[in-house]
Amino acid sequence: MTTTISQSNYKGTPSFVLESNRLRAEFVVQGARMVSLVDKQLDHEFLVEQTGQSYLHSRFGYPMTPDHAAGYDDMFPTIDICHYEDFPWEGVQLPDHGEVWALDWDMVEEESALTASVHGVRLPYRLTRRMSIPEESHLRMDYLLENLSPLNLSYLWSAHPMLLVEEGSQFEVPEECEKARPILSLSGRLGSYGDEFTWPVWTDRHGNTHDLSLIRSPQAGDVEKYFFTNRLKKGWCRLRHPSNGATLNLKWPVEQLPYFAVVVDEAGSGPRFYCLLEPCSAPFDRVDFSKKYTSESFVAAKSTRSWHLTWGMGA
Repeated sequence: MTTTISQSNYKGTPSFVLESNRLRAEFVVQGARMVSLVDKQLDHEFLVEQTGQSYLHSRFGYPMTPDHAAGYDDMFPTIDICHYEDFPWEGVQLPDHGEVWALDWDMVEEESALTASVHGVRLPYRLTRRMSIPEESHLRMDYLLENLSPLNLSYLWSAHPMLLVEEGSQFEVPEECEKARPILSLSGRLGSYGDEFTWPVWTDRHGNTHDLSLIRSPQAGDVEKYFFTNRLKKGWCRLRHPSNGATLNLKWPVEQLPYFAVVVDEAGSGPRFYCLLEPCSAPFDRVDFSKKYTSESFVAAKSTRSWHLTWGMGA
């Protein structure tokens, strides 16, 4: 198997391309964002792209707007804007979607891998992501989080892959994902914030039955986000497209990433019709609030945490 790394240009901004005979992954410096992931065998793009002809860069500390949002980002050390609670950083405001998506990462080409790293601005950490292709149809991301301080550091890390979907696309999750709680349900079919519903089959308050594993059409005019209630026993999910059979499999270690969230945006169309499948270290989007549900999402003083995420193409 041959892996190539090359420098390129994506919508007018410098990029790096990691490629095998089966897949092509492209990254820009800001956020080390993966802006494209292509199954070359099917000529299928999995990721949402920005709609403009020129790449729109973000500003640190500013919200992630629909114009900026695209591709795959790391959400760290929070998702929603909040204030850190622990000494000695209590009161420090953490920006929308965290810090690292809006920062330029240092990118280093290796013989068969691409390594990106970034330092925290408002908290003392270093996050490194090493990207490689261990098999022709698999992209692997290895993460290393370093706490640079002499005190424990709480965090929330979540994957943020904006995945293109079509009507009838279907995703699968482990069998323990039987119940979930909504963060957002624009139509109200999942109930209110914090209510519990069954998955994948859910009967709403009007007696209507829904298969939540199936993507409806953009005409549904709905946006939903929810977290599965139970901790994961197995770390995987799968998304299939009916038109060409394109399949994306995500795998991760549940010891470090025991929670899982789903976002489905059925209010857009074309390049903005998408879902997000989000393994994460802690639930409910805010590093301050998530501590009420888990005490495990922290890195000890002068220590490290590591995890990985693998993207596989095909059945």
